[in-house]
Amino acid sequence: MWFVLAVDGIGEFPAAWAPLVVLAAAVGAYSCCEFAGFRTPPLEYSHRTAAEVEEDSWRRFATSTYVRFALCEGVFLVSVAVAFVAESFWVVLIGAVLALPLFFLEAWPSERNQRRFAAALESRGVASYLTGGVQD
Repeated sequence: MWFVLAVDGIGEFPAAWAPLVVLAAAVGAYSCCEFAGFRTPPLEYSHRTAAEVEEDSWRRFATSTYVRFALCEGVFLVSVAVAFVAESFWVVLIGAVLALPLFFLEAWPSERNQRRFAAALESRGVASYLTGGVQD
């Protein structure tokens, strides 16, 4: 990207529309991650062993994490596309500055994200074993 867009240093800051498009993509990705990224059908009572339930819980969590990662990565990819239209490397930098914290907040498999997902899985009272015990 640097070789294509930054031929004369980092260049001038682009027109206002370019960073706003990237910001809108970041807000959209954050909203999707927060409102839909942690939703999952709750676990049902069954005769499965704890190991099978835990395996199913981790599979669902991993799938959700991949989706949230794709949404966060989409912010950076949008910034790359907009950077070519605006002919400014600044847009790529803005995309990176917005996408990286978004990734670490929403897609990194942190304790916060595990607890949120476990709470959705356990909403009917069936233990998911995602965090070691039943969530409150």
